[in-house]
Amino acid sequence: MSVHSAGMQALVGRGIDGSSASALGQLGIDTSQHRGKQFEPWMAAEADLILTAERAHRDALMTEMPPIFRRTFTMKEFARLAPYVNAPDAAGTVAQASASRAQVSNVGLEHDDVADPFKTAVRRAKTVAEEITENVRTTLDMLRFSPRYVSAGRPMPYRVP
Repeated sequence: MSVHSAGMQALVGRGIDGSSASALGQLGIDTSQHRGKQFEPWMAAEADLILTAERAHRDALMTEMPPIFRRTFTMKEFARLAPYVNAPDAAGTVAQASASRAQVSNVGLEHDDVADPFKTAVRRAKTVAEEITENVRTTLDMLRFSPRYVSAGRPMPYRVP
């Protein structure tokens, strides 16, 4: 399995802005090698799971490529569906999350959208980074990834590509 990141309006080839890099550094995440990459439709066509930061991003992708509907969620939406999912593998988890989406009531944007921390104060960027980290941990649990990468209260041992 591999994980990739790309932006809907990426600053291609550029590193993370200073406040976000500082906030992530405080969480033990090295951003020195990260460079922005623009999202391209072929990326979604090849992905088993697509997580977006905002509903608007999710909806734009699904409008452009209807076949990806069942595997496209906002980060927070996918994590919010965790109580409704109990599959033994990643493919089953995505399928159960998709089926559960119709049974779980819609929530306000503030519950599914992650704020863009670009060029905000470090404190705000850290709040967003913590929110994303919490959702990533839930997602890793849902997908049955090793608990050593999901230790609550400890930085996740990875580098941002």
